[in-house]
Amino acid sequence: MTDDDGDGDDRERAATDDADTPPTGIAGAVPRLRRDPALLVPFTVAGLVLALLDRLRRWDPIPTQVTGDDVSIGIEYAGYPTGVPDTVRSLGALVDLKLPYLVWAIGLEALALAVVAAAGTVTIARTLAIGDGWDRPRWRRRWLAYLGLIVLFDAVGRVVGSLGDVGLVFGAVLAVPLFAAFVRFFLAPAFVVTGSGPVTALTRSARATRGIGWRLLALVVCFGLAAWLLGLVPFVGTALSTALVGSMLAVTMATVRDGRYRDGPVAAGSG
Repeated sequence: MTDDDGDGDDRERAATDDADTPPTGIAGAVPRLRRDPALLVPFTVAGLVLALLDRLRRWDPIPTQVTGDDVSIGIEYAGYPTGVPDTVRSLGALVDLKLPYLVWAIGLEALALAVVAAAGTVTIARTLAIGDGWDRPRWRRRWLAYLGLIVLFDAVGRVVGSLGDVGLVFGAVLAVPLFAAFVRFFLAPAFVVTGSGPVTALTRSARATRGIGWRLLALVVCFGLAAWLLGLVPFVGTALSTALVGSMLAVTMATVRDGRYRDGPVAAGSG
């Protein structure tokens, strides 16, 4: 029922009457997960891979921050479906590394993003019932577009995270545009899976999320808090948060996108 190419997006138009849209958010995602438990599989596999990468980061000599050491309440939301890793590498940890260690560190981060991109692509495509079988060129295009999108999100997140302790006032000011971006670009992962490039997906998401911003903000906060809480579970936090929050968020994004759009020509400026 959805497009798999960029030119197919021209057969969509934004829904302008919220009352006519099917249940969105968690209300629409839970029934889909109940009907199709296989939607949990991609992010469960991704969670196991991310947990293994946590162990490898702890094992190697490159400086690593253990996220569980921070006891403050947090909202762990990356802008795309994923979990909360037990370990993270800051940009500063890569400075002045010898080439073999640099390649190793970058390789771990690249593998994490690639696995999460694959899980997101498969889960959203299955939720939206994109029925082109296993056409490898099309799946490769979707995966690469999704990967490009989350690399962009991840880069911005690392830059923001590198600011460190910026103070309460500045931190509150910084949070306003950050959460506004999370809301406006909430549907971008779903749009890249249906055929848009990363930049086009961001534009379409910003247009499609008009009028439902407060509801999406509530979802961002809820998913962020859930990811943070599950990430605190000893030993299995990474796998658990990825499997549950990653799957639910991916299905929710697809469900909201499905509810906001109909078959037909795009209504410019609507959404």
